[in-house]
Amino acid sequence: MKTVRYYKSGGPEVLQIEEVAIPRPEAGQILIKTEAIDVEFVDTQVRNEGSPWGTPSFPVAPGGYVYGTVAQVGSGVDKVHEGEYLLGFAPSGAYAEYALVPLALRFHPLPDAKLSPEELVTLPTSGETAYHILATSAQVRPGERILIHAAAGGIGHFAVQLARAMQAGQIIATASSAAKLEVAQSLGADTLINYTEPDWTEQVMQATRGKGVDVLLDSVGGQTLIESLPLLAPFGRLICYGAASGTIPALPSESLLSLMMGLKRIQGFSSFTLMQHYPDLLAQGRQALQRYVEQGKVRPCIMRTFALEDVAEAHRLLESRTSYGKIALRP
Repeated sequence: MKTVRYYKSGGPEVLQIEEVAIPRPEAGQILIKTEAIDVEFVDTQVRNEGSPWGTPSFPVAPGGYVYGTVAQVGSGVDKVHEGEYLLGFAPSGAYAEYALVPLALRFHPLPDAKLSPEELVTLPTSGETAYHILATSAQVRPGERILIHAAAGGIGHFAVQLARAMQAGQIIATASSAAKLEVAQSLGADTLINYTEPDWTEQVMQATRGKGVDVLLDSVGGQTLIESLPLLAPFGRLICYGAASGTIPALPSESLLSLMMGLKRIQGFSSFTLMQHYPDLLAQGRQALQRYVEQGKVRPCIMRTFALEDVAEAHRLLESRTSYGKIALRP
């Protein structure tokens, strides 16, 4: 079978297509013949030398969510049968024609909605992350004003739809281009702002009539995070769930004082930490997200699907910052 590995950090060119034997599932594992593979921006950060995620142990076979048919099951697996369709997380070796998924990391049940394999495979990481940022961390209430940075991105485009489904009073979408803002608007955003413009924060305050926002979702980090803090209204919550800029900045003392005196808070979020420590919340969120999908209120936006052999091009598109929605691989 074909699989993707890399033996050193670097650009997309380090990704290699290799022919290897199809793995055999051990106890508690399921072998999936993949039809769709999720590709995350974090995959490019891990691959790059000097990423905020540290240097991995080589060789690296990227992990991630895969969707396909069950080819074989290991001992102790009695809830899954060969030939069934399954969506699950492969800790490594996800970029491949066959992938091993632990029984405990399968996504079950699948939504009762007509979604393509590429759409289905994006739900667990991007869709669930967006749900928990809004519902679990920010605890969004109907009528609140929500600002979503990178609103056309892999997680951001889910967040716009979910904020609308959760009855947000105003959804402010920021992005780096007019094309991305059009995507955010088509998904339900009310106010569109290009955060590369020097007066973008003034535009936010004008859009909220000087009140600021109740919830702010940030995956950019860097200077954008610093500039976002004054936009929070009293009791406002800024949820930081990524660092596309490459850095999580140290907060100036005046920003910390403003947070305290303004009854505001900043909080981090990691879907992997939630998975490890709060599996009950993960299950509740999965059920809620599935209901939104089944009701037609949320749907993944797939910009492009690449063949497995074109994985380097998929990574280049993600790093170009011109993509929107999700990108997937299909053997």
